[in-house]
Amino acid sequence: MAQPVLAHVRATPARRPSTARPDVPRVEIAGHASRADVEFLLDADALDTTTLALAAARADVVRIVHSAALPTVAAVRALVTVLEDEVRAVGRDRHEVRLVLEVEAVVAADDADAARRRQAVAYAEAFAALTWSPSATWLVGTPARLAADARALAESTGVDTVALALVGESRRHATALVG
Repeated sequence: MAQPVLAHVRATPARRPSTARPDVPRVEIAGHASRADVEFLLDADALDTTTLALAAARADVVRIVHSAALPTVAAVRALVTVLEDEVRAVGRDRHEVRLVLEVEAVVAADDADAARRRQAVAYAEAFAALTWSPSATWLVGTPARLAADARALAESTGVDTVALALVGESRRHATALVG
């Protein structure tokens, strides 16, 4: 009896090399960037195969927002991988689509103030009866720390840019964060 012959399987690295675009800023302030011709917002309500396929085929910019469906860095990285695969599947180059992760951010005066602000957000969140922890996705710190954390987040998720959605009085620090 003949035995089936299996094709050799090539091992793939656990993490793909970054395909982030070097021509766009790694950190920007949400709402301050120039708008693209076609932009898709991927939040909890828009995470379906049809929307992902449309975004891959038509978008100039895809904005990703943390939600109960995307509560962690790993979940965002997985979505970025799916989007990259969809972009390739429709015959587009990855550099034709800019991936932006919007993250709430709070500017603190120093490390002690940052710890106090994180604790206040977590306290309020504890009484909100949410199914996920939004504060786990927030960036809180001094302007220098926020910019560094945003660049590291862009690298770890594979997005091109992290857009900081500054909360409350943090908005007055916008120019210090991006230049």
